[in-house]
This record gives sequence, C-alpha cells and structure tokens, in this order.
Amino acid sequence: MDTNTVAKLLALNKAFYGRFANAFSASRGKAEPGLLRLLHSVKPGARVLDLGCGNARVAQLLPPGCSYTGIDFSPELLRSTASPPHLVSYRLLVADLVQDAWAKSLTAGFDWIVIRAVLHHIPDYANRRAVLSQAISLSSPDGYLILANWQFDRLPRLLQRAVPWSAIGLSEDDVEDGDMLLDWRRDGYGIRYVHLVTREETLRLAEESGATVVEMFQSDGRTGDLTLYALLRPRCMSDTVDR
Repeated sequence: MDTNTVAKLLALNKAFYGRFANAFSASRGKAEPGLLRLLHSVKPGARVLDLGCGNARVAQLLPPGCSYTGIDFSPELLRSTASPPHLVSYRLLVADLVQDAWAKSLTAGFDWIVIRAVLHHIPDYANRRAVLSQAISLSSPDGYLILANWQFDRLPRLLQRAVPWSAIGLSEDDVEDGDMLLDWRRDGYGIRYVHLVTREETLRLAEESGATVVEMFQSDGRTGDLTLYALLRPRCMSDTVDR
C-alpha cells in the first residue's frame, strides 16, 4: 500500500472519531468478557500501557495501585476520560501510532500492554507489524501484551453495509485483502476504514515482531466470537503457542 493511501485512510478514521467521539463512547459497554478474562491476571501495582486507548475504559478495570499510560490519536475521545482514583498514576498522550514517534516518549518496562481495537484500524501490514514491534520493545522481559481485533466478518448485516472504495477516491487495487470501508449510523452518518486481522495474520505478526502467542481465543458479542484475542509475551519468555 502506498504512503498516500495510508495517509488517506488514517485521516478518514481520525476525522470519524473526532466527529463521533461522544456517540462512539456511548455505544461501548463497560467491558467485554474476553477483555475482562485477560485483565483479571493484572496484579496491583503493574505498569500498564494502553495503545489506542480511546476513552481509557481499560484504566477503570485495573486493580488498585497500577500506573496507567494511554495513547490515542483522537483528542476528542481522550477528553471524555477521567482519572480513576484507585491508580497511582494516570497519563494520557495524543499521538498517531503510525505517523508519530510515540515510543520515544515512553520508558520501557511495562508489565502489560493493551492493543485493543487498534490494529484493525491501521492500514498496511508493515505498519501493523511496526506498531506491534514498538510495543514489544517497551514490554518488560516478563511482560504480557493483549491484542484484540474485531472480527466484523461474523456480522453479515454489517457486511451488507460496506461502502465502495470509490466513495473516497480509491479502488480495490489500492488496498489489501481484508480491508473494508464500513458505515456508521448513530447520531449521523460516517465511514470508517477497517482491516480483518485473522488468526493467521496474528500469528505472522507475532512471529515477525519477536513475540510468542501464549493463548488465542474468540469472545464477545451475542455469538461469543466477535473479537479475536491473543495473549503475547516477548519471545525469550515462552515457546508455547496455542493455536
């Protein structure tokens, strides 16, 4: 995917979340079952990095004494957050995970890194791999990374609302397999770019980024399979892959 196409898709999503920040935040529940299952293992006092944090819901779900850093490209989403009193530190940063040097502003050694509903909004495989590689470089040697990606192909009614690429001046030849434009119809009409991150791509991303998949499962939604979760560790810590 060329850089102009990447820039156009990133700008599309940035404009979408800027416009629909309040409606999007209101549409989210407190937490998904799959996310709660993994966050249950976070211990009090852990350092947690939340990439693409949105309205920082993850911070509310952490045990007491944790240090939380959240990064998102939407200042509108970040403005809807409030510092949870049970955390010892709470830091929010505005940065684009693809276009900005966000990792340089952080100190490595995070116990948990959450990358939830993020990679499926990043155009181009090389960019998704770069974001994951940077995240792994910020992990502590015995840390964990949580990947969570929307499996929108499980919703036929949603796929019927796919928007043609011509709507934004692109064609199928400009994008990757698994890329789509999906519409939004709450408090107005909007378009988002999404990419289907499959089990196969997750395993490839982990392998090429220096991580091992400890566990992978699907959860959430009425059908219990609308999110693909993967629990990763830096490769030096584990050789177990659950396929």
